[in-house]
Amino acid sequence: MPITRSPIDSTRDDPWGLNTPSTSSLWRGPFVMGLLIALLGVLALASVPITSLATVLFYGALLVVGGIFEVVHAFRVRTTGPFLMFLLGGLLSIVVGALVLMRPGVGLVSLTLLMAGFFFARGLFRGITAVMDRYSGWGWDLVYGLVSLALGIIIFAQLPYSTMWALGLVVGVEILSRGISIMAVALMARSAMRRAHV
Repeated sequence: MPITRSPIDSTRDDPWGLNTPSTSSLWRGPFVMGLLIALLGVLALASVPITSLATVLFYGALLVVGGIFEVVHAFRVRTTGPFLMFLLGGLLSIVVGALVLMRPGVGLVSLTLLMAGFFFARGLFRGITAVMDRYSGWGWDLVYGLVSLALGIIIFAQLPYSTMWALGLVVGVEILSRGISIMAVALMARSAMRRAHV
């Protein structure tokens, strides 16, 4: 004879109602998604050269697809909008994306140079602003700027070898941190629901 559970037993096992379908989906779904993204970040960090190459190929494909959409949009607005600007911009995106896909090594060097320049400029700007303004918490911004500046210099100094690890490392860390942040938000939502039921 099957044993049926009374509503009182279910309430004892889950006093805050966090495991009911209506409430558990509010935090379990994002938590699982964050966990999967974090695992993807770990895999990306475990194979940094492959991640770097995959990032360049994805960027090239994105340029080609975006260029095609821009060309189509140019013909849609040819009588009411800036047709030539959209057309030339779309063709340029297609050509650059195709070159990146055909020669991913060159694209990898170009993106690494852009990233190194970005880190260098951001660190320099952040450090100078922190020292000049001396606002609340300026010391942390100064440290952040110095780290970013040092990272840009290291990437520049280790070219072309840094092309094999710099881009993949940044992408892997970004994916991992994004997954961890999503899991943290999901757990915060669970804690908020638990406090609301107390």
